[in-house]
Amino acid sequence: MQVNVYKKVVVKFHSSFRHRPYICFYDGPRTRSFFSRRETFELRDVGASTPFLWAFEEREKLLEFYERVSGARMHASFIRPGGVAQDLPLGLCIDIDSFTQQFASRIDKLEEMSTGNRIWKQRLVDIGTVTAQQAKDWGFSGVMIRGSGVCWDLRKAAPYDVHDQLDPDIPVGTRGDHYDCYSILIEEMRQSVWIIVQCFNQMPSGMIKADDRKLCPPS
Repeated sequence: MQVNVYKKVVVKFHSSFRHRPYICFYDGPRTRSFFSRRETFELRDVGASTPFLWAFEEREKLLEFYERVSGARMHASFIRPGGVAQDLPLGLCIDIDSFTQQFASRIDKLEEMSTGNRIWKQRLVDIGTVTAQQAKDWGFSGVMIRGSGVCWDLRKAAPYDVHDQLDPDIPVGTRGDHYDCYSILIEEMRQSVWIIVQCFNQMPSGMIKADDRKLCPPS
């Protein structure tokens, strides 16, 4: 099952980036991982090399955002106990907004090339099928349990940070095969973009970290 709920949103940014920016930098890596590694590596295995190149182009843009905010591309130390290390550099919010709108079209192109492809479906449909009961018995989580038809997501079941204030859809499969997991991953990339957009829209003004020297150093 696939639900295309991505909406193009005009983002109204606050003058400064303040309160709880964690979620934006949680869903960036999720998008980077799903798009640049998991699905496109599989597509490359069946002979589709173009999505693989698209993916690494987008991955570089996400890594650049990390580098601009923290100075490190791969192991950013931006999120700290009690808040974040520093405010965002000027212009980064606008660039992330542009990325979210452009990245949605990349997902559409990936789907156009793979979702209805005969060879791709032969490799995934009815392969690795797991029933809902098996998924529960074996302690599956994430895409694996949702692919088997169980609507369970930790962000909804036990919300942390500001997830209780966000409204992403939870895509769920019906057959529990590899094709369902692929369809869910595609939709979850859209949902990650939507989460980032919501975070920016709802970001209130305030301090970027706690005023408690037991948690945060004064620098």
